[in-house]
Amino acid sequence: MVKQLGTLVLPDSLEWAEEHEPFGIAQSTDRTLGGAQVVHTRTVTKGREITLQARERVCWLTQADVDAFKAMATQPGATFTLIWGSQTFTVMFRHHQPPAHEFEPLFPHGDTYTGRIRLMTV
Repeated sequence: MVKQLGTLVLPDSLEWAEEHEPFGIAQSTDRTLGGAQVVHTRTVTKGREITLQARERVCWLTQADVDAFKAMATQPGATFTLIWGSQTFTVMFRHHQPPAHEFEPLFPHGDTYTGRIRLMTV
């Protein structure tokens, strides 16, 4: 399965945490002055959270991967194409829910990492 963010080819074992969570319908409710409930339903097409995670014992990121993610995240307002198998999304980093990315070395002063990259569709 092809996994790619911008021009960066992602590790095959990288996971999308919310991939199987429902998305596409938003619903809210209100009450009228007479006490009746009013339900508002609409289709949602953007704003889907995509958290890519490299978990210990499952996926490791290289120093080059980490540097590339950090460089992408420092571009204010930048959007990127995310290819996830047969799906393609336009995404940006979720800076409004910091941190937009976080990485931890597997070994002190090592160059292999686990971590999370927080994106959203736009």
